Amino acid sequence: MKPKLVLITHVENRAVVEGFIPAAKKLGYEVWLLTDHGLAHKQYFSGREMCPDHIIECDVFNPLAVIERLHTLDVFPYVVFSNSDHLQASTAMVAEYFSCPGKDWELCYQAKNKAAMRTKLLELNLPSVWSFSWCIGESLPENIPFPLVVKPREGVASMDVVLCRNLAELSAYAAKFGVSDSVILLESYLEGPLFTVETLGDGQHLCAIGGFDVSLSELPYFIETQASWNGPICTQYLEQSLAQIDDFGINFGVCHSEFILTKNGPVLVEINYRSIGDGREFLLNELLSFDWFEMILLLHSGESLPSLDTQTPHAIIRYFPAKQEGDIISCSGSFSLELLSHQVRYLSIKSIGDRIKISHSNKDYLGELILWGEDLASLEAAADTISQDLQWEFN
Repeated sequence: MKPKLVLITHVENRAVVEGFIPAAKKLGYEVWLLTDHGLAHKQYFSGREMCPDHIIECDVFNPLAVIERLHTLDVFPYVVFSNSDHLQASTAMVAEYFSCPGKDWELCYQAKNKAAMRTKLLELNLPSVWSFSWCIGESLPENIPFPLVVKPREGVASMDVVLCRNLAELSAYAAKFGVSDSVILLESYLEGPLFTVETLGDGQHLCAIGGFDVSLSELPYFIETQASWNGPICTQYLEQSLAQIDDFGINFGVCHSEFILTKNGPVLVEINYRSIGDGREFLLNELLSFDWFEMILLLHSGESLPSLDTQTPHAIIRYFPAKQEGDIISCSGSFSLELLSHQVRYLSIKSIGDRIKISHSNKDYLGELILWGEDLASLEAAADTISQDLQWEFN
């Protein structure tokens, strides 16, 4: 009888359906997919080879509902896993109940809730910024240190993240954000470049696989437009940043952390206690000498972190956010190229007929261009040339 792997997810997600589920099947697991979007997942997997063995509808945001559902089905998992930002704490509770390896649910909550993260950073005397959780409609503190980065307390994908330079802009954001009693996080704006650190851990040992130097859109928004794997900033500050992640307590499975390099050194901006997204997880799977998705699942099965070869070629991934709204009537299709010194792949994220509504976030991506090879400068030059030929037309 095959060991059972329970994968808990929300909406259909490329990393899950194209990455983790095929990896789980290759590792020999009987895959139970629990989701609150069962029909969408059944439609996606219809006629496909690498499918979960079971797709179960469930309130995945409620760990007690998940536990009860698994008991009703007489499913006692060997592995419990999720790659969703919103479901890490819930999944950790389910894993603990079934005595499966897993994350600390309190750490998952502190990583997801940005206000709780800031509180913990201060308690640990780690680099942080002024922050305030504001319940819209209540009074604001005096002497707010504008400019501020304003974001939902538990947001994802740069959704609704805006720079507010004064009280008038903050009030306009609050009015647009919506419902009174919504809680948003106000943070001092940090000057400096953004970079990421990607880690794997087995609960005892934590390893930095590398990271990305990230370019952002023009303010007041924070859309990621390009990421350079193991760029000069990440490489120089990798160990210093890893120490902050370790001190926070992150030590199990995969984690994607973001830093701003200030004049006083790196400062944690976000901890995403799951795999990096936006196509970069698939880039890592091609660059690294081991299977990214399988390794993460093996750690969740209780295996120790092996000695990993993290030497890779250089790589960049460039994103193309939509600059206008409307229906796409023509666009460049996906393609792959093999040039003299590097590999090129373009993935069309949106298709003809898709309706685009600008959100000023990573959800606006029309496509992603990926290049890897031995020389970062030549990758940049090739990306510039290829980018000029990519076109989208809107109605």
